[in-house]
Amino acid sequence: MIYDKPIIIEKRDPQSGEFSEWLRLHARVNKTGGGEREASGARRSAASLTFELRYVSLLFDIFLNTQDYRIIYRNAVFVINDYDDYMEQHKTVRLEGECVGERQDNY
Repeated sequence: MIYDKPIIIEKRDPQSGEFSEWLRLHARVNKTGGGEREASGARRSAASLTFELRYVSLLFDIFLNTQDYRIIYRNAVFVINDYDDYMEQHKTVRLEGECVGERQDNY
């Protein structure tokens, strides 16, 4: 398997609530879903991607704390909706992320 897509995982600071870079990794990326979302009367395009990563013990911090982490991929911000370490084998971790149009132009 080739993990060739660079991603940044950011972690939220509990004091300030601001996100900052936590890990730089390479992932296999695959589309999970997409379409449009409607919020406050506005329609926005959305994309769901699955990021498959080689297991690194630090990634376990995301398990049950997905709200404190997010993924930056191709300057887009993906909120992490799911964490999966298949059968807890510690070989790969799949993170499912959803982007609703937020961009990070400083990466």
